[in-house]
Amino acid sequence: MEGGASTLLKVDNIAKTYRKGKPVLRGIDLSVMEGEIVGIVGESGSGKSTLTRIIMQLETPQSGFVSFNGLPVEKSSRKAFYKDCQLIFQNASASFNPSWTIQEILSEPLQSRKKNRLEFIRSMLSKVNLNEAHLRRLPSELSGGEKQRVNLLRAILVEPKLLICDEIVSNLDKLIQKEIIDLLIKLKLETNLSILFISHDLRVVEYMCDRILVMKDGEIVDESTKIVNKFNFSHPYSKKLFKSKSNCEM
Repeated sequence: MEGGASTLLKVDNIAKTYRKGKPVLRGIDLSVMEGEIVGIVGESGSGKSTLTRIIMQLETPQSGFVSFNGLPVEKSSRKAFYKDCQLIFQNASASFNPSWTIQEILSEPLQSRKKNRLEFIRSMLSKVNLNEAHLRRLPSELSGGEKQRVNLLRAILVEPKLLICDEIVSNLDKLIQKEIIDLLIKLKLETNLSILFISHDLRVVEYMCDRILVMKDGEIVDESTKIVNKFNFSHPYSKKLFKSKSNCEM
């Protein structure tokens, strides 16, 4: 990371237990710096999705807190937080109104922008490899990759500081996966965008992330920063996890 980068997102001692169940999250601490791509990996049931919902204030933890730009995220500050921190889900189709055109879908987060809304959308299309013809289409007329590019564009139209990507390439083929990932990397380089990337795809996180956190049974058990395009993990679980991944390249 560049010298002088400040902490954008900070999660302090987050714990969560569902009724009559074992703890889902235990003492989670993490941070994301400005302009950093941080990956969170772990097997199903490790707590990744619950952590995402707590960061986005969709669930309440038993203990701990989330802060953004040095301030706790509270009810009074959530509107500003949701502008600066955008969440992109795995299933793009589920987040679209199927009766709206892509132009209507992209215009919705810009309601407060009174002038030049369409011109602004048109100027941003090329950033995600879309064109004006896409604006006239319905979601059902798009491919999976096109839908996810629309999803990504809708998120960046409000010029957020942080994107949280929850398994956003899991349902795409390898070629389209790489296209979406390379778009994210390009956006990060162009705008100093921070990204928290949650995935079970170890190849993807190794390819795109500056730092990787490994979750197991509701805890972060390991962390590694990329040095000369390589990560080195110390925990036996992490070593086993990454040793078992596919050897094919992004």
